Amino acid sequence: MQRADQYIGFAPLADKSVIVESLLNDPPDIRWRVVRDLFQIKKRRDREELIDALQPHLLASEDFRVKYRLNLALQALHHPLTTTDYVIARGRGALYPTEVPAGTDDGCPAQAPPGFLPVVDFHIHPKTPDIKFLGDMRAAGVSHGVILATDTDPTDPDRPGIRQKLKAAYAAASQAARMPFESLLKHIKASLYSPTHVTNKDVADWVNDYPQTLIGFGSVNLSKDRDYVERTLTEITRLKLAGIKFLPHAQFFNPATNDHMGMVFDYCRQSGAIILSHSGCGPGPFEIVELSRNSRPNRWESWARKYPDVPIVFAHFGAYSQEIPGIWLFEVLEMGKKYSNIYADLAAVEWLLDREIVVQEIRKTIGFDRILFASDYPLPLKAGVSWIYLVSALRANMHLTQKEKRKVLGGNAARLLGLG
Repeated sequence: MQRADQYIGFAPLADKSVIVESLLNDPPDIRWRVVRDLFQIKKRRDREELIDALQPHLLASEDFRVKYRLNLALQALHHPLTTTDYVIARGRGALYPTEVPAGTDDGCPAQAPPGFLPVVDFHIHPKTPDIKFLGDMRAAGVSHGVILATDTDPTDPDRPGIRQKLKAAYAAASQAARMPFESLLKHIKASLYSPTHVTNKDVADWVNDYPQTLIGFGSVNLSKDRDYVERTLTEITRLKLAGIKFLPHAQFFNPATNDHMGMVFDYCRQSGAIILSHSGCGPGPFEIVELSRNSRPNRWESWARKYPDVPIVFAHFGAYSQEIPGIWLFEVLEMGKKYSNIYADLAAVEWLLDREIVVQEIRKTIGFDRILFASDYPLPLKAGVSWIYLVSALRANMHLTQKEKRKVLGGNAARLLGLG
C-alpha cells in the first residue's frame, strides 16, 4: 500500500493482512500505533478493502479495549484526512512544502534560528491524525508540545473500596436526588476508557516519530497495587518519558494519603521526572464536585514540602469547573507562594489571564515564572476555539507585560523541560 504524499521519512506501510492481524492481536494497551498509519493510506480502494476485512471482527471481539481499537481503525478508514498546506516529516513534524529539500525521503533535521523563542504547549492530548494535530501546532506557532497519557480503568469502580467511596461521595451531591447511583456509575465507567484513551506506549510512539517537537508524559494509576505501580514506573523509564500525568479523581486516589506517593516522589527525584496533576473538577460525571475532591491541589501540600526538588504542575490551575469556575484557584496560588516547586498550567482556563484581579493575585503569590501556556488540545476545537486563537490571545493580553508573556508562552516550560 502507498502512503499519502504528505508523509515523508516513514517506513513503508505494512501489508493489509499484517494490519488486520495487528489490530486484532496486538497487546490491548497499544491503541494508536497502527491506527495512525491508517489515516495515511493513499488509495481509496486499499481503505475499502481494510474496512471489509475489519468490520466482521467489531462485534465478535470480546475485549472492550480491542473493540475500541477497531472502532478507531474504522473511523480512520472512513474519514481519511489530507491537506496540501503541510507535509509531515518524521523526526520533525509539520512543515510547509517549500521547507522540504527536493527529492528527500528522510525526516528533516530542525535548525532553530538565532534568538529563537519557543512556544511550548504543556498540556496536549494526542487524539487526532498526525497531519491535523501537527499542522494545527505549526499554524499556531507552537514549537514544542507536551503530550499526555491517561492511565484510567473502567473496572476500578467495581472494586468494593472504590465503589463504597464513590457512593458515599455521591450521596452528598444534589444530583443524587435526580439520578440513581447505578446510573451514575455507568457514566463514570464510560468516561474512564473512551475511544480516544492514550497509553504510555502510544505517547512514546508519537515522541519517537517527532522527537524534535514532542515531549511525552506517562501516567500511572495509583489506586492499583504496588506491583502494578512499580511495573508502570519501570515502563515510563524504559519509554524515556519526561513526566507523569495523574488524574486523582478518575484514578480514585487521594494524594495526601495514598501509600504509593513516597515511591513516586523518590522515583521523580532520582529520574528528574515532572509531576503533572489534574486539579479542579473533571469532565463528564466528575463535574460533580463531590466526586472530584481528590483533585484538590491542597492534597499535594505535604509532598511539595517534603520533596522541594520535584516539580509539581497543577493542570488547569486548580480552576476547572463548569459549575464553579475558578473552584480551587486560590489553593494553587497559596501553595505557589509557599513552595517554589509548584507550577500551574492554563489548560481549559486561559480566561484566568483576562481577569485583571487574577493577574494581580498571581504576581503577589506564585509569580509569572511558574505559569505555563497550555491548550488542552483538542478540547478547545469542540467549542470552536483554535490553537491560533489561544496563542494570539495570550500575545495580545492587555494585563501582562511583554516579559511575562514570553515566560508564559514558552520560557518557563523550556527551562522546566530543559529545552535549552
